[in-house]
Amino acid sequence: HADRSPVQLVLPNHAGIRAATRARHRDSRSQRWAADPAAADKMFEDIERAWHQVDGYGQVCGRLASKLVPLLCGKHKPTYQPQRDMGDYVVVTNVAKTVHTGKALDQKRYYRHSGYAGGLSYVTLRQLIASNPLEPLRRAVYGMLPKNKLREQRMRRLRLYPGAEHSHGAQFKPGLPAFTAEFDHKDSPAVLRPVTRDETP
Repeated sequence: HADRSPVQLVLPNHAGIRAATRARHRDSRSQRWAADPAAADKMFEDIERAWHQVDGYGQVCGRLASKLVPLLCGKHKPTYQPQRDMGDYVVVTNVAKTVHTGKALDQKRYYRHSGYAGGLSYVTLRQLIASNPLEPLRRAVYGMLPKNKLREQRMRRLRLYPGAEHSHGAQFKPGLPAFTAEFDHKDSPAVLRPVTRDETP
């Protein structure tokens, strides 16, 4: 038999492929902005953030959280861009008077781990409400937001208050971008109603 040279496997250069792909996307984006300056202006324009007041009295905690997430992300705006933080400020009052369905008070558990062996512990929803009535809604909204770098700054715009009083009266005045969010149906999005002079704190 004739001597055969060993077969050499040529593996693809994944790092080079990724770098070339990123460069191609960057060049195409630059060309698109050069051809359409309005698109570049839209990408970097300032974001006008409104204030929304939501009354949590009698609202189911999980359903209420699902209505707050679009307001924090800005999905209710026609100028929404998923890569930018387009959301508004949301003030929720009467959080301590939200309701929980079924047997969630005793069956729902919030787990944490100390990092040591056997360090798994939990608190029930009833115990969590007793220690901090705002925490269940905060955790529900936090878990529903997209898991990316924008989540923390979106959470900073969520203001929760256990009672009917809040400290943001200066933001809810006629003529300012301030709204009262209402929910006509359990599955409907928030209906935004501008704040009138009679509702000014």
